Amino acid sequence: MDNYRRKDSFTGPFTGGGIETERFNKLYDQGRKPDLKTGMRLYLVVFLLLLVIGSVVQGLNLEIGMIITQWVLILLPALWILNRYRVDRVTFVRIRPLKFRFIPVIILLSASFWVLNMIIAAGMVSGLMELGYEPIVVLEPPQTFQHYLVYLFVISISAGICEEILFRGTIMPAMEDHGLVPAIVFSSLLFALFHISFLNLISTFMIGAVIAVVVIKTGSLWGGIFYHMLNNLFAITYLYFAGQQETATEVDPHAYWIALPLLILALAGAYSGLKLLQKHADVKPLLKDRAAGWLPRGWFNGILVIALFLFLLMAMIELVVGFGWFGLDVL
Repeated sequence: MDNYRRKDSFTGPFTGGGIETERFNKLYDQGRKPDLKTGMRLYLVVFLLLLVIGSVVQGLNLEIGMIITQWVLILLPALWILNRYRVDRVTFVRIRPLKFRFIPVIILLSASFWVLNMIIAAGMVSGLMELGYEPIVVLEPPQTFQHYLVYLFVISISAGICEEILFRGTIMPAMEDHGLVPAIVFSSLLFALFHISFLNLISTFMIGAVIAVVVIKTGSLWGGIFYHMLNNLFAITYLYFAGQQETATEVDPHAYWIALPLLILALAGAYSGLKLLQKHADVKPLLKDRAAGWLPRGWFNGILVIALFLFLLMAMIELVVGFGWFGLDVL
């Protein structure tokens, strides 16, 4: 039985003006759309596909496997849901042109938050290394410029398009009748769990939340895609030139204070970017219009329990191998 939302169960119509008000009212008139349960089911299916098939094909060949993972395992299920519910791509997915005035703001935000995430990840890994943790090389640095270009397509372009259509184009909108802030928070949590890394959980959640805000403020999914591509581009470029791991695990923990000026600069850039984003946007400040609660109604369910279990299982493996418990450091 199709899990459609009846019009009388969808919060609306809305007042207040702006892009989001117009968008909500169009969805209200449309009368049906994927809801929270549909988004969660989609998420679980893609998560299982990632673990069962994606891990296998990436183990056989990383680049080809990642292409299959992104364009087949992640993108196709999202497109199937959008087609099944016959949603309006402009209204629901926010497939609108990205206005030029947002491009410099997104560049500033993506660079600033990337630096913040690098510092957070480096600090966490450095602390664990003091306890005997040996970082796992998740992604080998590209050794040649041709290899760098391959990474650019696989990790920056492919992930930027496919993951944004899934998370900010399908899953997040399915939750937005519970409020924009709950949809941002919960979809970002799912995004972080999806990347199955305990060490990068906080930074990935932050990335997801900022991208979600960018998509809502710009009114365009292309804003999120552009941000995601830039974020991954910075990481790939860092790998290429520094020859270090993605999480900057070679940072000397005793010299970590050197990052303080960079941290201050990144915080200033993030704050300025968010202020400029709001200045250019037609959407009122989200926290001032927040619905009661930070998470959508019905967010804690069986599907989330399964996702949490899978994440904790993979995170435990990450820690077991990193610390070399039970002699598994040779894996």
